[in-house]
Amino acid sequence: MRGWHLGAGDAYKLIFAGIAAGFANGLLGAGGGIITVFVLSRVMKKQITHKNDVFANALCVMLPLSLISCTIYALKGHMSVDGFGVFAIPAVVGGAIGGLLLGRLKAAFMRRLFAALVIISGVLLIVR
Repeated sequence: MRGWHLGAGDAYKLIFAGIAAGFANGLLGAGGGIITVFVLSRVMKKQITHKNDVFANALCVMLPLSLISCTIYALKGHMSVDGFGVFAIPAVVGGAIGGLLLGRLKAAFMRRLFAALVIISGVLLIVR
């Protein structure tokens, strides 16, 4: 693990983006990762030594965001325990496979894949 050296301006940008990512994730249940990837790739572009660092850091940010959002949704009764159980184990397996592949895939491919996922998700949200 390595550290990033932040200037005051970059730190404020990351703080604001973190609030926006948390807000999107908590309100919509999604979108925090999109904001995180976008901001990290722009703000930290000079300090990123490997292009996949952006995706790895975004995943690490999303874990606590998702846990907090999930806890709040569950406390308010907006979560199906049956659905969670059936979906969670395969999702963890998929997450482990994706995490292992992340270091082996080229950053350009990852950007295109991420962009395609965002576009497809947006189109499906509009159509449905």
